[in-house]
Parts: sequence; C-alpha cells; structure tokens
Amino acid sequence: MEQHVNESKTIVKEYPLNRFFMIFLAHAILSFLLVTGLWVCLLAAATAFHLLIPANAVEHAVSIWQTTLDGHAPIMSWEIPEGAGYAFFDVDGRLLETNLEKNTLKDAETLAASQDQINIRRSTSGIFLRIDTDTQRVVIFYQLKASFRPPLLKRLIPNAELFLFLLLLTLLIADFIFIALRYARKLNRELQKLAAAADQIREQNLDFAVGKTKLSEFNRILDSLEHLKTDLQHSLKEQWSMQQQKKRQLTALAHDIKTPLAIVNGNAELLTETEQTGEQKAYTAFILEHTAQIHRYVTDMLNISRPHIPSDPFCEIKELLSSSAKDIESLGKKKNLSCLLQTENLPDSLPLPEDSIKRILANLTDNAVQYSPENGTVYLDARLMDNTFLLCIRDEGEGFSSEALVLATTEFYRGDESRGSKEHFGLGLSITGQIVTDLKGTLHLENALGKGALVRVSIPL
Repeated sequence: MEQHVNESKTIVKEYPLNRFFMIFLAHAILSFLLVTGLWVCLLAAATAFHLLIPANAVEHAVSIWQTTLDGHAPIMSWEIPEGAGYAFFDVDGRLLETNLEKNTLKDAETLAASQDQINIRRSTSGIFLRIDTDTQRVVIFYQLKASFRPPLLKRLIPNAELFLFLLLLTLLIADFIFIALRYARKLNRELQKLAAAADQIREQNLDFAVGKTKLSEFNRILDSLEHLKTDLQHSLKEQWSMQQQKKRQLTALAHDIKTPLAIVNGNAELLTETEQTGEQKAYTAFILEHTAQIHRYVTDMLNISRPHIPSDPFCEIKELLSSSAKDIESLGKKKNLSCLLQTENLPDSLPLPEDSIKRILANLTDNAVQYSPENGTVYLDARLMDNTFLLCIRDEGEGFSSEALVLATTEFYRGDESRGSKEHFGLGLSITGQIVTDLKGTLHLENALGKGALVRVSIPL
C-alpha cells in the first residue's frame, strides 16, 4: 500500500487553485473564439449556398445595375436587382407600378414628387434611390440588413439578423455551461477525495491511505487530515488500552472484594441466629443491609467490566413484565409503592434474548424504586409497534436534571442532585444503555409531562 501511495505521489502533478481557474478562463475564451468562428463559417456557408443575402448585397447589386443605365431608355421592373423594392411613376408623379408596402410607398411618393436635386434619402425603414428617365421616375428601395433568400425561411424568420444574433448568443451560453460543468466535475472529483478522507475519519475508520489531488491547496488540507488521522489513531489506541486496563482493574477489585464481603455477610447472618439484645439486632441488621448494598455495587462492577453475551433468543415477555411489576411493589414496600402495568398489542413471547431483557428491566425498575417518593406509583408500559418492542417506565420523583439527561448513561455518573440517592453507584443506566445498543436499539431519557423521570427503550425485532 505504501509503495502504491508513493507511486501516486510521483505521478500526480499538483498546481495551485488560481492556476486551475486561469486554465478554466483560458479554455472558456478559446472556446468562445472557436464558437464565434464556427458561427462565421455558418454565415459564409449560408451565403455561398444562396440561403442568406448579406446586408450590403442588394446595395452592391443596385450600384452595379445603376452604371448600366443611360438615363433615356425606359426601365423595366424585371431589370431591378433581386431584393430591392420599386415604384414606377410617370413624369407627372402618378403611380404606375409598385411592389412596396403602404408605409414604404408613402416615402417613395414623397421622393418622386420632390423637386430637389437630391435623389437619395435614408429613413428608419431603409434607403430610397430615385432614377429619372425621359418618361419615368423610378424609386428603388432597399435595406442594409441580412435576410434569407428562400421564401419559406424569409416568411418564418423575417428578421434574419436578430435570429443570427440569438443563435450566436445561444451557442456561447451553451458553450459556457458545458465548460463550467466540465471544470465543476473536475473540481468535484478533487473535493470528493477530501470528503472521503473526512468521512473515514468521522467514522473512526482510520486504516486507510490519504490520497492526493491535483490542487496544492487541497493537498495541504489532506496533509492536515493525514496528521489528524495519525494522532487520532494513537489517541484511540491509548484510550482503548486505558479502558481495557480499567476493566481489568475493576474486575480484579470486584473479585477481591467479594471474598471478604461474603465472610462479613456470613458472620452477620450467623449473629442473627444467636441471642442478641435489641441494640445488637439493630447493629446486625445494619451490617446485613449495607453488605447487600456493597454486593450490588460489586455485581454492577462485574457486569460492566465483562462483555454481555445474550442468552436464549426468545423470552416470555408478559411473564417478565408481570414479574418486574411484582418486584417493584416488593422492593418498594417500605415506601408503600404501587406499580401500574400496561401492555398493548404484545404477544406472550418475543424474539429477544431473555437475559438481556431481564437485566434491562432489573436496572430500570431498581432506579424507579430508588427515586420514587413515599406512596408513589411506578408506571410500566410495554407494546409492540411496527415490529419494534417499546418499553417505557416512569416514576413520580423529581425527574432528571438537564445535566443528567445528557450524562446519566455515562459510567459512574452520580452528579444529579435531584436524583442523588446513595443507593446507586452510577452504573445501572450505563449497563442498560450498553445492552440496548448491543440489541441495535435506543435508550432515551426525558422528564414526564406531569412529574417524574421517563425512560424509553426501543428495540427492533
């Protein structure tokens, strides 16, 4: 892989971004010139094949024809050059013959009746030329603009010059769009290399080689991403090593505590079988209560330090929920708690690992009992919707603080004063979150609309 990367570095020649845009500009200008040249060639071809009459063609033909006249012989209409209009008058100014339109004919009549020596006039519509013979006054009309020679084209496109200008403009715009899209694709290909490297780093997939682009500015960014990738690899390795070491230490500590704890608990139980005063019984009960609490801590530490292996892939969900409801009332007997269990569209069994669901229910019900007030109610709701198992458990306590809503599933988090029970070690929700994640589900914490904390679990089947 390293050899391949080195070869690519030697092959790819980079250049600055401003040069890229200068090349684009030069390419665009050259392309514009080529399109304009093509347009000129089309005009020349149309003229050569007698499809287009140039703007000065009629004027040139009229000038040549005028040199053949002697001023005496009468002029015939068929002699007048193609493309020119005409109006024949007698010497008294009476109209004899014309092919001009009404508006143009008025100007022709004015020129024919004029006694001035000037025999040419220019107007917005075109040029009028008067030619006098012994018996006639002939007014020739022509325009200095291009037109199509075939009658069909002339009828469909009366303004040939506007059509040709729009044709050139359309070709230039289409050419610019083509060039812009081509260079945009080139730039996008280089940007994709940046995006691919950034996506790999974001997904923490760091086993890849950062490529190179043809643009030096992009390569500097890729070099920075390469350094970031290397630093992140080292950081993740150190973090993984520290996490594994912490888990090993927790496991060792938990095992070391369990042996003397069992001895203390066993001796305290033996003391309950002996004759004791009332004060001694209270001390013994105190020892048993707190050794049980330490045992829960140790069990949680072992659970979080060892990988979770799912058990039986099917569970009797209704039976587990009923058992959890009874556990809530049993654990909350001192607080006089009650449990309201609701199920909707729920079969007797689900294709979910039984041990995992048991641990989820145990951790959530334990939390709900700890944080419920005296004479409170714990609400347990389970249903099946869109092939997803939904579980909600709500207590009537003080609810989560804004900090706990973000950090409550973090290992050893105990910073929530509103739910600051001394009965937990900050591991219950963390363990639950790990199990739910292993099952491709989600764990969501929120505060209920009325009062209390609400935990939602969603697990796809």
